[in-house]
Amino acid sequence: MGTASLARVAPRATTLPPASPGRDRGLPASDAARDAFVVLSGDGGTTRRAGCPDERHRRRVRGFAVTRRKSPSGWWAVAVLAALFALGPQGAFAGTIRVSGTGGAIGTMRILGEEFEKIHPDTRVVVMPSIGTSGAIKAVIAGDLDVGVATRTANTEECAGGCVARAYARTPFVFGVSRDVAETRVTLAEAADIYAGKKIRWANGTRLRLVVRPPGESDIDILKGMSPELSVAVESALHRDGMILALTDQDSADVIEKTPGAFGALTLSLVVSEKREVRVLALDGIVPSVRSLRDGTYRYAKTFHLVTRRNAPPAVRQFVDFVRSPAVRAILSKNGQAAVQ
Repeated sequence: MGTASLARVAPRATTLPPASPGRDRGLPASDAARDAFVVLSGDGGTTRRAGCPDERHRRRVRGFAVTRRKSPSGWWAVAVLAALFALGPQGAFAGTIRVSGTGGAIGTMRILGEEFEKIHPDTRVVVMPSIGTSGAIKAVIAGDLDVGVATRTANTEECAGGCVARAYARTPFVFGVSRDVAETRVTLAEAADIYAGKKIRWANGTRLRLVVRPPGESDIDILKGMSPELSVAVESALHRDGMILALTDQDSADVIEKTPGAFGALTLSLVVSEKREVRVLALDGIVPSVRSLRDGTYRYAKTFHLVTRRNAPPAVRQFVDFVRSPAVRAILSKNGQAAVQ
């Protein structure tokens, strides 16, 4: 298979499934940020995002569009600019708060944006498609975003660039399967066998399709920290032929939803807030939930942070205070997140 990658590159491509209603509020489906999921080659090479929907040289392999492509280092900037163009001539003016970041938080940010607009009708909250944690922080520093949603705090270099990060919520990090899979639970040992390629079929004999994320993503770091056996297994999966590699959180959910027998890791917040057709599995007998996360019985989670510039305008500071206020705790909980103060 060489360096070929399985790619979802543009809504105009016949292989791209239509977006679900409401998932990209206010933005066209052709936004460059909605790029791809790929199949890793076995040569250990790195496959990066396209950053542009106009790609060539596609061919068909097992029903998917396969693309050989080059990626500009500034893919996040392309995604942000594409979304800004979608806003129209008033998009970057005062009264508009531009938000993007990690995919697991995007659905809830849209809900919170709508609630904030009810209180502040003269302010528009525009939540763009996910550009990831690092992309969002870079965009905030560059002035292309007002609020970035990140799965980590800003590092020393980023803080020197003038940004600050505040935690606001935690969400269970879970294993999910497509709805055709009958299983409702998994153990860490079984998960390690799946990532190691030892378990390749479900109990009813259907093929198990593993969906993984790129090396260096926070999902990979969390998986490796769950157990030594899983750490080794995840590393082996990243170098094994035939793995479905989802570049974004939304891509991962898309693939799990639409691929029979699919298994992958994602966040409860994404599944709940975007009403995804993904079955969340109990892990070692514990059902992932806000309650089990709060009481400590479920131990695996992501923490979401709001990243802004230190000199953020009043409307942005108001939005951050709103998201971190007791008034939205019920909204966060309803969407699979426990508030952090």
